[in-house]
Parts: sequence; C-alpha cells; structure tokens
Amino acid sequence: MLRHLVETLTESGQAICLYDAEDRLRYANTTYHDMFLGDYEGPFTFPEIIRHAHENGLGVRIDDGDVEAFIARTLARRRSVPRKSFQTDLVNGRWFWMDHTILPNGWLLTVGADITALKHDERSLRQAHDAALLASRTDVLTGLPNRRYILEILDERLTGGKQDGTKLCVALIDIDWFKAINDSYGHEVGDAVLRHFSAVCRERLRPDTYLGRTGGEEFLLLMPSVNLEAAAQTVEHLRADFPSARIEECTVELAFTFSAGITEALPQDSRSSILQRADRALYAAKTDGRSCTRVR
Repeated sequence: MLRHLVETLTESGQAICLYDAEDRLRYANTTYHDMFLGDYEGPFTFPEIIRHAHENGLGVRIDDGDVEAFIARTLARRRSVPRKSFQTDLVNGRWFWMDHTILPNGWLLTVGADITALKHDERSLRQAHDAALLASRTDVLTGLPNRRYILEILDERLTGGKQDGTKLCVALIDIDWFKAINDSYGHEVGDAVLRHFSAVCRERLRPDTYLGRTGGEEFLLLMPSVNLEAAAQTVEHLRADFPSARIEECTVELAFTFSAGITEALPQDSRSSILQRADRALYAAKTDGRSCTRVR
C-alpha cells in the first residue's frame, strides 16, 4: 500500500515536495521535479534549488531578476506560520496554488495545484469586465467620455476640491450653428464634424483635463488645478486656427466655430449650481455673436 501511495504521489499532476527542518529537499514528485530541478544533482537545499531554477529557466517568475533578494524575502516568511496558501506563477507561464504545511517534526510539506486554466479564465473575465465598463463610459460616436461618466468625474472633482482646496474650472462648449450643418449636409456629415472636433480637442488639450460629450453638439471640459484666467487661455488655445473638417465621404471641407462658457468651482458648489453658471456663461457667448468665450 505504501509503495502504491508513493507511486501515486510521484505521478500526480500536483506538485508535491517535502523539506526537512533544515530546509533540505527529502522528496519531490515528478511535477515538482520538472518545475524546479530538471537535471539538477544538488546540493538540495531550498536556496540552492531556487538559484539553479533561476539560472536554468525553471521555477517561479522573479520580476526584478534578483534571485538573492527573492530568496531573502521568501526565507523570511517561509516558515512564519504553521500553514499558509498562496498562488505563484512560473517562468513557463503556468500558475500554481501552493499549500504549505509545517509538520510536527518541523518538516515542510508543499502541495501545489495547477490553476493555469483558472487564471486564464480570470483574465478573460477581467478583460471582458474592463471592456464592458469602458463601453458604458464612452460616447460611441466620438470616443470621449459620455454624459454619465463626465458628470461622475465632475462630482469626484468637486468633492475632492472641497476636501483639499484644489481648484477646478469647467467649460461648456457648443459647436456653433450645428443644426444648419445637419440640415444642409445631412447627419452623416454632422457626425463627422463631431468626430473631427473631438479628435482635435484630444490633440490640443493637456492630459490632465477631461472632455466629455454631454449630448448633441455640446461638450463639457473639466480643467483641474487652474484658475479662470488659465482656463480661458486653455479654451482660446483650443480655438486658435481650429482646422476645418474634411469630410471624405462627400468631399466637403467645413470650417466651423464654437462658443464656450467658463466658470470656477466655489466651495459651496454642487454639480447643478456650477453647470448652471457655466450654462449662463455659454448663453452669453452665443448672445454676443458666438465663436467666443465668456466667463462667470
């Protein structure tokens, strides 16, 4: 029975090994042997096995490549508790769930189960989740944050500003005479104009700003850590020599302008109050002839 038990453990797909109290390897089944030893002939102490595996493309993946630092970290916690479980990835891309058990005589029993397939499934689920989350936050036409997401960012920035005093300026931007573009050239051309506007904005705006499409031809620009003067300069930089949109589908080149209303967050501001103030500034820009910026 004992012989059959040893044979079963030796050929098991699990990685099984036994180290004595001085951390010398006393038993390793085929799976563990293939993972760490290969043609290794000793000495069979834990540190030497790890060094051999690292030098020969075996064993666990060491991100920084510093095998001695890895051994020092591992030894410090290797026998810190009677039993522990953890996951580890190997240089060959496989993942194992390892169970360490310290036996009454001080020997250490390790049993590892291959969880590579589970990790792949986990990665696929995480990627699918990330893709779904991105889709729920993105305006399909322009690729910018959609209304719901840009307003969430506004809420976060308002809350953060009240806590740490960080400045925030917001601008409502509206493409001038956009309905006339749709009426004259059709909605496909109008959509191309919106995509063109969004692409130019991404190129010209700083990485620490946030631009989202709130609906139709209207956009919300969030500018953290700047005052009204700097915010106005940002919008005017965006406006300067704004390139015409070339609509390849119908060989049309359209020059267009935009109006903007800017305001700065006040300590008592809510989403509603700051947007109302920005909207009044935008209305003033339109009343004053469009293609300009007004501040409130």
